[in-house]
Amino acid sequence: MGWPYRFLTLAPEEVQLRRQALDRYAVYAQISALLPLFIPLIQRIVERYTRGREVTRGAYDAVPDSPLFKSRKGTVVGRWLAKARVVQWWSRDEVIINGQSWGTRDQWMVGMASMIWLLVLCIAGTGEDYLHFTKRLGTIATTLMPFQYLLILKSFSPLAWVFNTSHETLNRWHRVLARVITALLVLHAACYLNYFAQVGILQRRLFAPVVFAGVVAFAGLNLLNTTALRAVRAWSYRVFFITHLVVAFAIPPLIFIHAPSARLSVGTALALFLADLAVRRLRTTTSQATLETIPGTTLVKIMASIPGPKVNAFRAKPGAHIYLSIPAAARPVASNDALLYEFLFNPFTVADVDDHTGALTLVARQRDGPLTRRLAQCAQHGGMAMPSSTTTTVFPATATVPLSIEGPYGAASRHVAQIASPRTDRVLLIAGGVGATFAVPLYRAVLADHPAAKVELVWAIRAAGDATWAVTGRGDSVLEDENVNIFLTGDLGVGTAVGVSEPRRASFASSSDAGGGASGDAGEELSSLYRDRRRAGGGGRWMSSHNRRRPDLRKIVDETFRGGADERVAVLVCGPASMAREVRRHVGAWVYRGRDVFFHDESFGW
Repeated sequence: MGWPYRFLTLAPEEVQLRRQALDRYAVYAQISALLPLFIPLIQRIVERYTRGREVTRGAYDAVPDSPLFKSRKGTVVGRWLAKARVVQWWSRDEVIINGQSWGTRDQWMVGMASMIWLLVLCIAGTGEDYLHFTKRLGTIATTLMPFQYLLILKSFSPLAWVFNTSHETLNRWHRVLARVITALLVLHAACYLNYFAQVGILQRRLFAPVVFAGVVAFAGLNLLNTTALRAVRAWSYRVFFITHLVVAFAIPPLIFIHAPSARLSVGTALALFLADLAVRRLRTTTSQATLETIPGTTLVKIMASIPGPKVNAFRAKPGAHIYLSIPAAARPVASNDALLYEFLFNPFTVADVDDHTGALTLVARQRDGPLTRRLAQCAQHGGMAMPSSTTTTVFPATATVPLSIEGPYGAASRHVAQIASPRTDRVLLIAGGVGATFAVPLYRAVLADHPAAKVELVWAIRAAGDATWAVTGRGDSVLEDENVNIFLTGDLGVGTAVGVSEPRRASFASSSDAGGGASGDAGEELSSLYRDRRRAGGGGRWMSSHNRRRPDLRKIVDETFRGGADERVAVLVCGPASMAREVRRHVGAWVYRGRDVFFHDESFGW
């Protein structure tokens, strides 16, 4: 079958009919994007109705291994639910090509299905009209832009409410839709360039204002997608972020000029974007924060006081994160980076909320970026005069600086009620480094809401000093808890593993890539805790002669699931990508055996 399209000359009435068809199929595309939103809504209504009926009948959550629980598993519904969990888990596995992750299976499946369906909408009813097909590609792509912008909203995202999640989870679908829209616009541009070349008007039409606006928008879209590549983000996340922000502002006005029929769509998209920025600005609190370095580490402890009414939002969301920025008063003076701070909004997890003062505790590790570098400078020189060669503002001896905080955000914090309820029989929290700022608040929240919960926290750190913020942050130090196991992967200086019994120390070995030892005070403090725990005795689980001084994640996960044959388990991990990937692989083995698992990987990859 040959190429079906030809260049047709249409009468005015036919042009009007084509315009009506373009608008009609644009509505079809919007309806297609809206339909998936009803699935979680219906699911939540059914769950609420079912739960209400169980409460009315006096029903209760069946105890694992009980006859009632086993009878439920053996029903047709129980078997189908188990299969659905396996399929869902399989769909969230990463697609690895040449050792690099290219998204997850569900992203690929949804992306390809969406692309096929939208191409059907682009082709249907176009007949032989080449320009109708070309215009349809652009019309359907631009009509989806409001949904693209909806997926990046942070402060008032209706999609986050519908799917009971947070913006960082929706961001993965933002990337999928971006690729679909880009593919449609690439076809749209290619078809139009072919048409201009075939009829001999390429140079004249390409620089016409209306067409040129579309060309610039298309170039901006390609620039945006280029900077979103993993290699570019790894080289400079700031380049990616600033480009994203500028292009997101620029594309709607350019398309507004280029395609009058798309003005409602791009105007809606831009309005959503501006409204989100305005609400985020209103939600941002600028307050005085105390900064201090943790000796022997590259960590900076931040204690920020926020107004009383806003504290309750953080108390209600353990494990949530905020976006931190540095206001003008705390920025370096006469610095080339001064303007750059307008675009710096770094995420940090709230490690603690003081019950008495309401102060938030954040822990930041100094990196190569200007924001964490500036925080470290303020912490180190807050009470001292800086050398004259620096351009850093000198703060008073109280070592306080103003910081801007926006939040709270977070997907996991929305599920605390489920994790801390009798519906979850066992909870395993795994953290690497400052990932414990996510795990420790959740650990405390689960025990506070469900004291009898079987909850365990595994925390891998490079040096003893990395844990001191948890020691000094509260009176009830988690390091004294027998269900908290801290693994030292670096050089302690005293040759011990913190917070574990003597047999458990056999499961560690030094790490070749560990950085920096702990300070004397930190080592002494944690060593003292270790001696106290040693006197109390302890079990010898997770012993291994392999991967010394690194937690054996497979044994930890297996031991957790073997605690009860039919227990419902929640596993949450926050740490390096390699750690999260390994934990997920080990948990997946139990999901494929039919276990009911809640799994969450807390990361800030985008």
